[in-house]
Amino acid sequence: MDEDLDAVRERRKRTLMQEQGLGAPASPVYVDGSQSLDQTVTAHDVVLVHYYADGGAGQRLHPVVESVARETFAAVAKVNVVHHQKLALERGVEATPAFEVYADGERQERVRGQVGRDELVELVGEYTPF
Repeated sequence: MDEDLDAVRERRKRTLMQEQGLGAPASPVYVDGSQSLDQTVTAHDVVLVHYYADGGAGQRLHPVVESVARETFAAVAKVNVVHHQKLALERGVEATPAFEVYADGERQERVRGQVGRDELVELVGEYTPF
């Protein structure tokens, strides 16, 4: 049943995206440095950034974050803070997991700690048109 619901949501999302000219990717984008994150943030109306560390609690949230990418109109960017420590420091990320929401290129919110799928969907939903 859940798989069917996910498939319906995905089809509806893609249809709306085509009709409205929206282009958020259906899966997370892995960031390879600050320029890549800046490009992602400016290329999409709404972006959820997931900061995580290998083997940490944030890594266990990968399936949750992937479902947010599929089910919402927000682009999702993933930043491994172990590989991109400078980027994490530039953004003021001191612990993982952490999430930031960007709308129109500007950071709107930051959430730290374990966050559920519903909370993330609601969070990005505050900034997306649908």
